[in-house]
Amino acid sequence: MNNEIQNMVNNGDLVLDHQNRRVKLHVYDPQQIDELDAMLRQQAAKMDATKVIVYAKRADVEKWQALGYRLEGTIEGFFHGEHAHMLTCYLSAERANSAAPELADEYLALSLSKAGNGEKKELPAAYSMREATEADAEELASLYKLVFATYPTPMDDPHYIRKTMKEGTRYVVVEHEGKIACAASAEVSERFGSAEMTDCATHPEHAGKGLLQPLFVELEQMMEQQGIYYLYTLTRAQSAGMNVTAAKMGYQYRGRLINNCTIFSGFEDMNIWVKALRPTKE
Repeated sequence: MNNEIQNMVNNGDLVLDHQNRRVKLHVYDPQQIDELDAMLRQQAAKMDATKVIVYAKRADVEKWQALGYRLEGTIEGFFHGEHAHMLTCYLSAERANSAAPELADEYLALSLSKAGNGEKKELPAAYSMREATEADAEELASLYKLVFATYPTPMDDPHYIRKTMKEGTRYVVVEHEGKIACAASAEVSERFGSAEMTDCATHPEHAGKGLLQPLFVELEQMMEQQGIYYLYTLTRAQSAGMNVTAAKMGYQYRGRLINNCTIFSGFEDMNIWVKALRPTKE
């Protein structure tokens, strides 16, 4: 890897995601799109990646599309209030095609029918909520290992969880009798001024209790206090639960990323849901 590419990786402009066999470009020079496309394809081939994702500004969308990229969705406000248009290029036919598009559409329609405005919902009796600390890493890792057979990031590793906390990810947990029943996080990007609401997991013994909605409200309030006003979440398209939660919480559907990452059963489609706590710049 040459120095320029290594610097892009070190800065977070370029992500070489081996686990999910994808290459992501967050920041780029719009005058070098042709050269960047060649570099992205070359890096993908080196690591046997089959998907390239570009977080493109609006002015560059047509340039990327002319090179064979397709617009799969938009994360509104991603760049300090400016939109990130998700341009994708597939390097295999298998990766490009959804395994169950009809089911995904069915769950999306169900979710949209339950759309709400994110009104605060109280926790059930005997449950309490707090922000997690590094001392919770082992218990959090055990929860994620229980809930997800596979996951895009190594959330079953307490060392990794501690690392994300040090890097600014905020975790909130719901407890029952002193044990974590539900958890979620806000993966904050101070650089981009946005946060991904992610790592949502409910222990099977506490499913159906409505724990995620109050947890989401708490995370959103934390983000607003931190000055992070543009939120998004990526949900498994072929699973109803988190899509319904996102819609109820006032998130808006903005597209679907096909075979985006390995989660639960393998490569799965992920729906994009966004929520702006302040007006966007577009």
